[in-house]
Amino acid sequence: MSKIAVEAERALGLSIRQEFDLDAIPGILRDMGKEYVSPILDPSKNDFTPSNCFWLVAEDDGKPVMVGGVRLDDLGQLDVKKFWARMLARTFGEEPAAQYLPFPPDVLTGRIAYFGDLFSIAGNGLTRAGRERLRLFTTVGHYLTQLEFRPNATYSFIQDRDIARGTPALYGFLDLHPFLYSWDVDPYPAGCPEWIACTPQDRMPYLMAGVHRFIEGLARRKLEGS
Repeated sequence: MSKIAVEAERALGLSIRQEFDLDAIPGILRDMGKEYVSPILDPSKNDFTPSNCFWLVAEDDGKPVMVGGVRLDDLGQLDVKKFWARMLARTFGEEPAAQYLPFPPDVLTGRIAYFGDLFSIAGNGLTRAGRERLRLFTTVGHYLTQLEFRPNATYSFIQDRDIARGTPALYGFLDLHPFLYSWDVDPYPAGCPEWIACTPQDRMPYLMAGVHRFIEGLARRKLEGS
């Protein structure tokens, strides 16, 4: 997986680093034109340390052009649905209404990493070239998350419109489950998610193998176009 992560960064053509100085994040995001930080990853709303949070920053000649944040939560024996109910109530100041369905067992247990607030500028959005860059960037993000935190799974909250655009595949998430909470007034800055996307640790080799084939395809297209 290390070799494939290096291949992904090389194919991306940007320098990727981990940022553990969380006080620097709001300024980096403002300079990129991102107006808010997700409350779940906002350093001002959470007691983060380098042992449970970092941000991934991709730079073009020293200028940040792609970012994403990662937080680790160790649930122990706590059910993830109970954990989310507490976290979301504390984050937004209002307890959400939960559907009666339990979250599928053994999907998100123990050490879980949230990977979100993905943002990009300078042509790195959802154009064809931008989608390719997002896939490469998040591949490195998943690898560094595993290297740093050794989570049992990595997950994100995703909106239905992004599911329709295929963004879970770009973001490196292999499984989808419904988001189980709602509020009378939506507290999310970008809209309430409808889905939980995740990749368990034991499926990381499959994710990376798929990315390896993707990088080979990029290389072939580049040769054919030259």
